[in-house]
Amino acid sequence: MTMMTAAMIPQADARDAAATTNLDAYVGKYPFDVVNGHRFLDHPAVKAAIAAAVPDAKQRATIDFSENGLGLPIVRVAGGRILVWGAAWRAEDRYNWAVVIAPDGTRPEVCIYDGVGYGEDFQSSTWLTPGQPGVMKQGSCPSAADAYPPAEIVAG
Repeated sequence: MTMMTAAMIPQADARDAAATTNLDAYVGKYPFDVVNGHRFLDHPAVKAAIAAAVPDAKQRATIDFSENGLGLPIVRVAGGRILVWGAAWRAEDRYNWAVVIAPDGTRPEVCIYDGVGYGEDFQSSTWLTPGQPGVMKQGSCPSAADAYPPAEIVAG
């Protein structure tokens, strides 16, 4: 008989969740559409992935669909992952976000864009992944498959 330590349980749970998670049904739907009982951001695997990528609760709170939020249909991007995009109503050019995630709920990347006070030439977004510091990328968060991956910022 094998004894499991407390440290082993979360890893086993994460592997089990990834083995049973399939987010493919969301492709083509809007982020606020209910699929198998959950909106995309409310799916337990998605919530866990976003929390792992964005540990700061204040930043994480910006990734939300309120009654006044905007969203586009969820698309598949390079590498087979899924891209979901959202924005503030009537301010989508100033506040938007994106989540890129594998269909099994792993490998999340979260983009947060807050363009207040920046001209178009200076737009940059913050990209967050689990266990890594945020990285700035050029432009706002991608809303379409052909806009992912985002361009690196280059010194000029």
